[in-house]
Amino acid sequence: MVSKEQMKAAIHAAFDSAVANGASYTKVYAAEIRQKNYLVFRTTSVANFALGFKPGQTDLVLVPLEEKNGTVTAGSPLTITDANRASVKKRDLQGRFVIKTTEGRTFRLSILPSVTKLLAAAYQLPVEQKAEYEAFTALRDTLTAA
Repeated sequence: MVSKEQMKAAIHAAFDSAVANGASYTKVYAAEIRQKNYLVFRTTSVANFALGFKPGQTDLVLVPLEEKNGTVTAGSPLTITDANRASVKKRDLQGRFVIKTTEGRTFRLSILPSVTKLLAAAYQLPVEQKAEYEAFTALRDTLTAA
């Protein structure tokens, strides 16, 4: 299994490859967990993202990630600016950061300072990102105060 440091480096490298001047962004790993309840069973799907931002700015870049055997590949980045951001909620009932765009997309992101082995077993990627998480909470508080 890949270590938390190796996974974090792979996530950052994937972000940097997908976003112009990606190295200048602060990046955090985020997961969107969706559950659907049916009469007999429940399904859970997890989407992985790298969320990039620059300190002092309110623009966000969201890059979908695919992970297979420790290799992380990036999808097409989505830039969320003041112009296309409809709303931001600090926490929903499950404690997730919720951001809505004017195009009608909604992201309910779980962003943790450290993803434990138990959560990694539930398809989240194992990362340690305490410093990046602190920078993200400052940005989140700025976005939700407006």
